[in-house]
Amino acid sequence: MRIAIIHTPFWGRCGGERQVLRLAIELQKIGHEVEIFTNAINKESYPEFFRSVKVNVIPHPLTGKLPASLTPQIATPIIRQAPPKEAKRSPSLREWMRKTVGRQFYTSEVPSMLSLARKIPKGFDIINNHNFPTEWAAFFAKKRLKAPVVWMCNEPPYWFFAPEHKKGLRKINWPLFELLDRVAVSYVDEIMVLSHVSAEYVRKAYDRTATIVRTGVDTELFHNASGENLRRKHGLGDSFVLLFVGGSRYARRSDIIRALYYLSKDFDNVRLILDVARQRQMLMELAEKLGVRDKVLFLNSTSDQELAEVYAACDVFVYPASASPWGLVVAEAMAASKPVIVTKQVGISEVIQNGVNGIVIDRAKPKEIAKQVKMLMNDPKLRKRIGENAYEYVKNNLSWERYAKSVERVFQETISRSKRSR
Repeated sequence: MRIAIIHTPFWGRCGGERQVLRLAIELQKIGHEVEIFTNAINKESYPEFFRSVKVNVIPHPLTGKLPASLTPQIATPIIRQAPPKEAKRSPSLREWMRKTVGRQFYTSEVPSMLSLARKIPKGFDIINNHNFPTEWAAFFAKKRLKAPVVWMCNEPPYWFFAPEHKKGLRKINWPLFELLDRVAVSYVDEIMVLSHVSAEYVRKAYDRTATIVRTGVDTELFHNASGENLRRKHGLGDSFVLLFVGGSRYARRSDIIRALYYLSKDFDNVRLILDVARQRQMLMELAEKLGVRDKVLFLNSTSDQELAEVYAACDVFVYPASASPWGLVVAEAMAASKPVIVTKQVGISEVIQNGVNGIVIDRAKPKEIAKQVKMLMNDPKLRKRIGENAYEYVKNNLSWERYAKSVERVFQETISRSKRSR
């Protein structure tokens, strides 16, 4: 099979980017020809993966044609790795204009997806698009390429299930984009999702069913890492360490800090690692306000090995999300043999047996998080048993090879149906 994978810009180290790259590599291993098409790339994010797969960068059509003050961020085809920067409280007029104009789909997503669709050459057997809004590019490309489309829908556009984001100009613009999105998705031949949570989002948004395909994990990398050097470097000693990793817009990192506040009333040795690039200033200020700033360590891992050591250094992983179609970081923590605490709104909770290979709570409330952490702190045997069971589940069920073969079957079935319908 010749497979064209369409993805949004590879900004940095995120679950969706890792998933696409690993899928492409594994599909190549089993004999398929794969090319990735995107608008921008940060080669420093996953250098070892980018060396193993062909990535075609098709720049946004406005690249180099607008003043810097109005150029959308997506129109920067080569992205450089940089330390996280805090957003300015009072941006200048130029910065405000760039943000306001550049973030409208008229100047960012629509032109970029049209450009991708026009530049993908013919000869591919299937189009596999991933993160929103690549379904728009797949829609535009399908007729020209005469190939069926399979959408790996990590999540539909968040306006369908997070209406609280409809503010300002979005109240006017988004109904138009919802219409465009529904039309585009009507031309998608098959939709894949990671969980029943995500399948329900798809059903509500498009009135369509979806095939559940679980993503993979670098199990042995995370299982074999040691956190001793990291604990020693940051003076964690014999502290009980909580951990959160990731940039999910749905995970309330502030709830973990509030949980830490409640735990610190009963325990002097509890610490928290936040391996994040977003909202750092706000989180620091909250920790300061609650009197636990000295108990919070901020990190920003830049490689898989660093990340594996961070997981290895913690005692419990907490993922307090109000919504999340999957949660790859949870699976990575499980691979590291760590007990995880997640909410029912997280897709990966579907593979967790409460009290057996993880802890599932109803809502991400700080007091409830603190209660579950306290239980694990007071029962080392339970903590160890849950961590071991978590590793065994991931090892036996969530490999990248297994993910690729499941996706391959969906591709083959979709191509067969497409041929029969002609």
